Amino acid sequence: MTGLSQQEFTFLSTAFGLAYEQINGIALQQGAANLGKEVALSSYEECLYFTLFELKTAQSFDCLGVLFNMDGSTAQRNFVKYLPVLELALQQQGALPRRSFSSLSEFKKYVQAEDELIVDATELRTQRPAAKERQQQRYGGKKKHIH
Repeated sequence: MTGLSQQEFTFLSTAFGLAYEQINGIALQQGAANLGKEVALSSYEECLYFTLFELKTAQSFDCLGVLFNMDGSTAQRNFVKYLPVLELALQQQGALPRRSFSSLSEFKKYVQAEDELIVDATELRTQRPAAKERQQQRYGGKKKHIH
């Protein structure tokens, strides 16, 4: 369900644990003990699986909550909490591609050694700006929305 082998998952869960402690300044188990109540995700492996499962399956948070024995709002809070931990773990492992560049030339330098570049993008409608000057910058008048 994660797209990883057991060995890859174990390796990533170790990195996830280190990243969690770096971000939070405390181990997960110690933080749970400080709360004084039982938590649904009590190990780094469970937190990582939860996060990877959501990324892979794109469940609603209500469904995710049912699957992981928590309510939907707790599932959302947990996902928001653990996603940056996963990103830091992947970044520290050198497995996360860059997502922002300060200039076009910096981007071109980053991808120059690649034979093929695939862009996964979806065009989204935006509200037309009221100011005429901003309208001209964003809208060429070529596309019409059909109701």
